[in-house]
Amino acid sequence: MENEIKNYIEENIPELKGRLYPVFTTNISRTSVAYKFTSLSGGHLRQSQLELKIIDADYDLCKEIEDKLVNLLDIEPDEPFVVLNGVKFHSAIAGGGPLFNDACQRWEDTLYFIIDWRKINVI
Repeated sequence: MENEIKNYIEENIPELKGRLYPVFTTNISRTSVAYKFTSLSGGHLRQSQLELKIIDADYDLCKEIEDKLVNLLDIEPDEPFVVLNGVKFHSAIAGGGPLFNDACQRWEDTLYFIIDWRKINVI
């Protein structure tokens, strides 16, 4: 499921293609997004938390990327699930916010999404 959502973000927000990194990144010469998935529950309909940390020296650019990610992943409750390569998911924003990291002199704008998902049979 992680790869499907990562690919979904890269396909729908082209400026992030090749700029998404699992857990952390040391490549901060331009906008980067570190992502982390955490399992919350199992079963037929699973639930995971997706943390996205947008990293850039320009606060306004972080906010632009935030808007694009929220528009893509904050799915209205009455909208259908997104179907990707054997995974069906629905997500909603659950919090986040920006902070300035003095160590690397970059903004880190963190977003949290709750993802309800399940595997489906692909024929």
